[in-house]
Amino acid sequence: MKKRLMAVLMAGCMALGCLGSAAGVMAAEDETTAEAVTEAVAEEAEKQGEDLTGKKVGFSALMMSSEFFTDMSNQMEDYFTGYGMEYEVADAAGNAQTQIQTVENFVSMGMDYIICFVVDASSISDALIKAREQGAYIIVIGTVLDNPDAYDVCINISQNESGCVEAQMAADWIDATFPDAEDGSVKVGLLTNSENEDAVSRCDGLREIVNYTSKATIVEEHETVQADGSAVPQSYAEMMLMNNPDLNVILTYGTDQGQGANEAVMKDTNVNKDEFAVFTIDTAEFIREKVKASVTNDSVIRGTVMLGEGTPMTCYKLMDGTWADRIVDKVYSERCIEITPDTIGEYFPE
Repeated sequence: MKKRLMAVLMAGCMALGCLGSAAGVMAAEDETTAEAVTEAVAEEAEKQGEDLTGKKVGFSALMMSSEFFTDMSNQMEDYFTGYGMEYEVADAAGNAQTQIQTVENFVSMGMDYIICFVVDASSISDALIKAREQGAYIIVIGTVLDNPDAYDVCINISQNESGCVEAQMAADWIDATFPDAEDGSVKVGLLTNSENEDAVSRCDGLREIVNYTSKATIVEEHETVQADGSAVPQSYAEMMLMNNPDLNVILTYGTDQGQGANEAVMKDTNVNKDEFAVFTIDTAEFIREKVKASVTNDSVIRGTVMLGEGTPMTCYKLMDGTWADRIVDKVYSERCIEITPDTIGEYFPE
């Protein structure tokens, strides 16, 4: 924090110095303005949230059998314990009743904060309301519950936008890789999910690829569920490659589907890796590594969509109050960020 404070103050001073050199001798009113700017810079630099050392936080994960949620939990544990918090994770195993039990257990354990990736939005509210009544601060990830009494803040993600951003990345890759392709000549396969309204909305965004480039045509689509992990998506991807030997792109609902599709393509010796791409959503570590490896065709995952600035950091700054001014009507809205070999270093430096 001290380094950040000095950096911001120095930046403020440099800015004021430039103003001074440009203006020559400041008038009295300019000095007043300069003082206000200096105070604002210092105030922003010193802004920090509540010290959460010793506080307890529990994460109710949708399904720990998924590498995505395992990775998310590992990141949370590293981040929160790094700030002196006590961390626990509970696996809902894709079952709404199990998740209700995990929330109740967290209350019994005296959790100060409960982060919930909801299995079923219609059934979890009562348990979360009771948890709040016992003093827990509730963060819900990925959806906005109908009852605002059930949470302190929802981290909202436009699922449709996330799908559209993935589709746009794929369209850009198609246009760059096949500049002379005719309309409808680049074949695209989809690995989707329809387990809830958010999943449907995201996959509707994926289908927008045909509106982002006239060269693309969707030739095959298979539905998956979270419990499938990466094995079933891999089988579906293998089926698509068999049915469409000239397939060039697979768009996937999430990281498990992306991993499965990548495995299928990489093991198929008939596929020209230079002219194949898989795209997905979310930035689990194993997906980030595959994006980097795509530069040398040791992977064909050419890009993924990052939802916000990192779940652990976002949750922490909402818990400690640093980002309280970013919450509108109890909702914190994430943005969708393209992660490609060209941009990954900006967000995940070595």
